[in-house]
Formats: sequence, C-alpha cells, structure tokens
Amino acid sequence: HACKYCGVHSPASVIRCTVCSKWFCNGRGTASGSHAVNHLVRSKHKEVALHRDSPLGETVLECYNCGCRNAFLLGFIPAKTESVVVLLCREPCATASGLKDMNWDVAQWQPLIEDRCFLPWLVAVPSDDEQRRARQLSAQQLNKLEELWKATPDATLDDIERPGVDDAPHPVLLRYKDAYEYQNIYGPLVKLEADYDRKMKEAQTQSGVLCRWDIGLNNRRIAYLPLPRTTDASELRLVPGDE
Repeated sequence: HACKYCGVHSPASVIRCTVCSKWFCNGRGTASGSHAVNHLVRSKHKEVALHRDSPLGETVLECYNCGCRNAFLLGFIPAKTESVVVLLCREPCATASGLKDMNWDVAQWQPLIEDRCFLPWLVAVPSDDEQRRARQLSAQQLNKLEELWKATPDATLDDIERPGVDDAPHPVLLRYKDAYEYQNIYGPLVKLEADYDRKMKEAQTQSGVLCRWDIGLNNRRIAYLPLPRTTDASELRLVPGDE
C-alpha cells in the first residue's frame, strides 16, 4: 500500500484509487498538491477508499444521502447534537431543502479537498521524517508516469527513464531540403496524432450497454442506448455518425 509516487506507506497517510487500485499519499513532495489529488486530476479518476488500518478503517468515501463517490464533490457537515460528521456531496444533497429539517448543520458544509490536499483528519499528512526518506520526484516525472500508466498500467518509475520512452519528435521546419526530409519529420507527427486519437476513443468505450430498437412515427428505426453516468457530460459527446 505504498504511495506509487514517493513510497510513503503509513496506513493513515495513504488512500487508494478504487478505479486503478493504486495507493497515493497525502503529502505534496515537490508538487503543488498532494500526490493523491495529483493522481486523481491527471488520471480523471474520482473515487477513493481509506486503508483498513487507518483511524477511520477501510471506507469508500461516498455521499451519505445519494451514494455519490466523486471525491471532488464530497464534503462533510457536523451533526448538531452528536460528535460525528456526515459526508454529503455538494450538489444536490448539501443544498437540498429536506436536509435542513434533519439533525445536520448544513450551513457548516466543507469540502474534503482543500488547497489540493485531503483534509488531515481524513488522510494524515506524512511526517517530515517520512517525507525526507521518500523518493523526491519532480512534477515533470509525475506527469510522465501518469502518461505511461495510460498505456501500461503496471509501469514503474524505472520505466520512465528507459531510452525511447520520452523521445520528443523532431520539430517542424520552415523550409525542407527535399520530400524525404519532409516525410521523416511529418511522418512521426502524424502517427503520434493518430495514436492519440485512437487512445481517446478507446478511453470512452462503454461496456455492458443494452441497445433496444424501435420504429418511430416516421417509420425510421430508433435505437435506445442508456449510458451509465461514469464520465462527466463534458467529456462524452454523442452525435450522429459516431462509431
């Protein structure tokens, strides 16, 4: 359960991404945010769980009212009479009028992520000694590792240093000596763009979707495709002609 970035392994300081099952700590290192939040942002993952040996036990963070598991929408509110807190999502539960009649102080809702880190009472920040002993990675190395995980989920830090992993393509020129030089420069760029487009399409693949066919009033065939809300509406667009 050690942090995939720096190696910190204190149960109280790490959190598991339930999408890829990788562990990350709540320490910043040299990054602007904690390693856990950095991974969630870069990978576009949103669901996390605490370690079983942490003070709060093995718990998947979710809204008490609706079950939403988006860590960026979750917050907590204290109960008015009991010394407990309740996790609620920002929309719509924290603003629902029905909750105001319950024993919860909705006005004190606070997000679980503040200043790009999880709150310390939820996921502890590694001690100074732990962070000094941990691997010190630059933001560029973290980004390289995240990009490598998209193609090879089991990749390690050693893999980002392998020759050829991060070779930049040759920059384009204003003038070319001949067609051979033009093809040698633009060929790799076209391939990189095609590979990127293919990965983007594959990342939006939805499995387990049932299609129901029907005949409309204009005698044209209509397909009903209920899509699960596993991605943000801003990331998924369906238009006629999509494969």
